[in-house]
Amino acid sequence: MSEAVTAAATPPAKGVAAATATPSQQARRERMLTAALSLASQGGYDEVQMREVAEQAGVALGTLYRYFPSKVHLLASALARHLAGVRDAVLAQPSVSDDPATRVLAMMNRLVDELSRDRLVAEALVQAMTLASATVGTEIDDVDDAMTTLIGVAAFGPDHVVDERDKLTTNIIGKVFLSDLRYWLGDRMTLEGVRASLADTVAVVLAGQGALGGSPVAR
Repeated sequence: MSEAVTAAATPPAKGVAAATATPSQQARRERMLTAALSLASQGGYDEVQMREVAEQAGVALGTLYRYFPSKVHLLASALARHLAGVRDAVLAQPSVSDDPATRVLAMMNRLVDELSRDRLVAEALVQAMTLASATVGTEIDDVDDAMTTLIGVAAFGPDHVVDERDKLTTNIIGKVFLSDLRYWLGDRMTLEGVRASLADTVAVVLAGQGALGGSPVAR
């Protein structure tokens, strides 16, 4: 049985969460994530093997599994770290517009730029998210939270408190984004097509936020 199927078929073990990790644990965790992405850049999802990740990160295989119970957990955490990095990079720059939809689209296009720099890494991350299920646990929650925060920050600013409406908005945009990335990786959509689809999705979703309850996005 493959790692992905095993992860979906069995209750997840609890890994070492980034939020509660000690400095030494965090450094070890970062080495594992970096090793996973390094291997992914050589051959995509299939190239990421847990034993090789452990060897490259300089940790015991049992230690790797204690942090990340499966390859899906590992790559989902790598994606969450990637999303947080894009968010922090954009926050450090002046706002590109007073229009929330324009800011969200700029953030998403930045993410497209980052992922398109290494197609094999993008394939590994998207494959992990495709195979993941609710039983994978904290790492998938981390991806959802990172994407929600990324879009919320772009739309409303760094001090915005994420609410249920934000989560629904992110869910819609995120599903379209993941689907379009699959099409791109399967050579059924160009990057320009991905960007055009994102532009339409962001415009429609943010324009219709008011229908979900509360006031619409301020312009």
